[in-house]
Amino acid sequence: MKRILFVIAGFGVWSSCYYDNASEIHPGAGLNLNCDTVNVTYTKNMVPLFQTNCGTNNSCHSSSVAQGGVILDNYIDASSQNDATMIGCVEQQSGYNPMPPLGKLNDCGIKQINLWIQNGKPQ
Repeated sequence: MKRILFVIAGFGVWSSCYYDNASEIHPGAGLNLNCDTVNVTYTKNMVPLFQTNCGTNNSCHSSSVAQGGVILDNYIDASSQNDATMIGCVEQQSGYNPMPPLGKLNDCGIKQINLWIQNGKPQ
């Protein structure tokens, strides 16, 4: 009888456990709070992002190399790139060449590129 009560009590304690989904309770947790998403522009946000990740300093996507026909080291060429292709590549969606090829951009960089495009690619 004690064993049955112990099993019932154990089941009651076990079934009363509730695990919250942390992302629902704290939607901002894990986000880079230093991510600048206000007034994203080519000069302020895209230049440093492209220089760091897209080889715009005389390599990969610079005017002198233009790998894949993509030039990102000046506003005119960068802003003329196909929006869907750019997003598909940086989000590494199926059917697109993953960019950068050696590892995905962080969430902040992807968000900034999306915002830059959504806001009309301001200089």
